[in-house]
Amino acid sequence: MAEKIGKFGASGLLVMLACGMTIFKFWQLDNDVWWILNCGRYVVETGTIPHEEFATIHEGLYFVMQQWLTAVIFWKIFSNFGADGLIFFAWLTGFILMFVYYKLCLYVSDDNKKISVIMSFSISIIAAIFFIVTRPWIISTLLLLIEVFLLEKYFREKKIWTLCTLPLLSALFINIHAAIWSMMIIVLLPFIAEILYRKIKPAREFEVKLLPLILTAAGIILAGFINPYGLEAMTYVFRSTDPEIRLIVSEMKATDIDSLSGIFFFLFSGMLTVAFSKKNLPLRYFFLTFGIMILGFYSVRNIFLFLVLATFPLACALKDWHPFDNIFNLPHKLFIPLFLLCIAEFYKVYLVAEGSIQEMHLPLKIIFCLSIIFLTCFIFFYRHEGKLFSEEIFILRRKPLIALVTLQLIIFLSISYFYTRAGKYEMYKAAAEFLLMKNRAEDIILWTGYNSGGYFQFYGIKTYIDTRAELFLLANNHKKDIFNEYLNLKVGNLDYKEFFARYNFTHIFITTEDTIPYLLISQDENYKLLFEYDFPDDKGHGRIFVPVKK
Repeated sequence: MAEKIGKFGASGLLVMLACGMTIFKFWQLDNDVWWILNCGRYVVETGTIPHEEFATIHEGLYFVMQQWLTAVIFWKIFSNFGADGLIFFAWLTGFILMFVYYKLCLYVSDDNKKISVIMSFSISIIAAIFFIVTRPWIISTLLLLIEVFLLEKYFREKKIWTLCTLPLLSALFINIHAAIWSMMIIVLLPFIAEILYRKIKPAREFEVKLLPLILTAAGIILAGFINPYGLEAMTYVFRSTDPEIRLIVSEMKATDIDSLSGIFFFLFSGMLTVAFSKKNLPLRYFFLTFGIMILGFYSVRNIFLFLVLATFPLACALKDWHPFDNIFNLPHKLFIPLFLLCIAEFYKVYLVAEGSIQEMHLPLKIIFCLSIIFLTCFIFFYRHEGKLFSEEIFILRRKPLIALVTLQLIIFLSISYFYTRAGKYEMYKAAAEFLLMKNRAEDIILWTGYNSGGYFQFYGIKTYIDTRAELFLLANNHKKDIFNEYLNLKVGNLDYKEFFARYNFTHIFITTEDTIPYLLISQDENYKLLFEYDFPDDKGHGRIFVPVKK
C-alpha cells in the first residue's frame, strides 16, 4: 500500500498537474499580448530599448518598457511558432510553477505526498482558469515562488548558499516584469520579521541568523539596478496605479465575492485563518499569508500571488492528515475523475463558446445530451454494481464506459481549443485587414478604444490608446494625461466632435464597449460608415468610420 501511494506522489502528480492545466486552461491569447509582441519586435528589429513611446499617435511620450525581456521572449516564440507556441509556453510555465508549488508543499508538510498533491492540483485548476495566460506575471510569479522556496530552505537547513541565487533572480526579475519587482523585497520581509521577533521575545533557541538575510536584501536591491532604466524601473510600481485606472481595468479592481475568482480567494482566506487559529504555524507564514491577503483584497490580479505564495502553509497545517488511503489502489475508479473532468471541460466550453444552453449549436447540444446519459449510467452502475452484476462483470462493463468518457473528454478539449480562440480578435483582425487593403499603415491616424488599440499596433497602425493604462498617465509619460481624456470622452464629458477634430483622425474604429461615442457617431451624418463587424448572437459590434470631407 505505502509503496503504491509513494509512487503516486511522484508520477501521479505529473499526470494530475498536466491534466488539470490542460483541462481548465483557456486556449487563447491574452488581450495585452499584442502590444507586448509589438514591443518585443521593436527591440529585436532595432536592437535598442526605447525611452520614448513609438506605437501610438502621440509624440514625445516618455516610456519605460518595464517588461522588455518578456516582450523579446514572447516575440521570439511567436515569430517562430505562432500563437500556438505562445500558448504552449504559457501552459509549460504554469506547469513548472505548479510543480515548484508542489515541491514547496511537500517540503513544509514533511513529505506528505497526498496533501501536497491535493493542494497543488486544486491551486493549478484555479490558476489555469484565471491566471495562466500569455502575460509576464506567469514568469515573475514563478520567480517569486522560487524565492519563497529558497528562503524556507534557509530557515530549515541553515545553509547560507541557498540565499546566493536571490540577487541573480532579482537581476532577471527586474527585466522580466519590473512593475512587481518590489515583491521580492516584500516576500523577504516576513522572514526578517520572524528573526527580529525571536530576538525580542526569545521563547526558545532560534539559530537562524539575521545578517545573511540583510545582505541578501542588499544584494537584491543592488541587482535591481541592472536594467536599462535604473531606478525608474525599480520604482515603476509606485507610478503604475491610479484611482482612474481602477474604473475600467478589471484586474485592478478590488476583489469581489460575487466573482468566481473572488469566491476562491475568500474560501482559501477562511481556510488559512482557521489553520492559523488551530495550529502553531511559524510566524513567517502568518506575516507572509496575511500580508499578501491584504494585497488580494486590494486588486483582483493579486489573487494569483495569494494563491501561489500564501496558501502553502495549509500543507504544513495538514501534514499529519493522510486522506484517501485506499483510493490509489482502485484503478477501475479512474472513471470517477475522468467523468468529473469531462463535465468540467464541457462547462468551460459552454460558458466560453455559447453562454446558454438555448443558444447552443446542434453539435454541442448533442454532446450535452451524451453527458447527461453518461451521468445517468454512472449513477446506475455505481449504485447497483453489487446487486445486478458480479464484480467481474461490472468491471468489464465499466471499461467501455471509461473509454466513452475519455473519448468525450478529447472531443471537449478539441472544441475548447477552437472555440476559445475566436471572438473579438476575429473582429480586430478583420478591421485591421480592411484598413490595410486601401491604406498604408503609416498614413493611418486611428482612434481606438482601450481594449483594441494593441491589436492594430501589432499591424503597424498607430492608435490613440491601448491597454498600457499607466503609460497614458501624466506622471509616467511627462507629456499629457491621455487616460483621463479617454475616460471623459467615453462617459460623455468631452465633446466628441471637438475631440476627433483636434487629433485629425483619418479613421475611427469603435465598438459597443465605448457606449456613448459609439451611439453618437453612429447617428452623426458627418461620419461615414466604411466597415461593420457583428459578433454572433448580437453580442457586440465593431465599426470603422471616416470623417466626411466638406
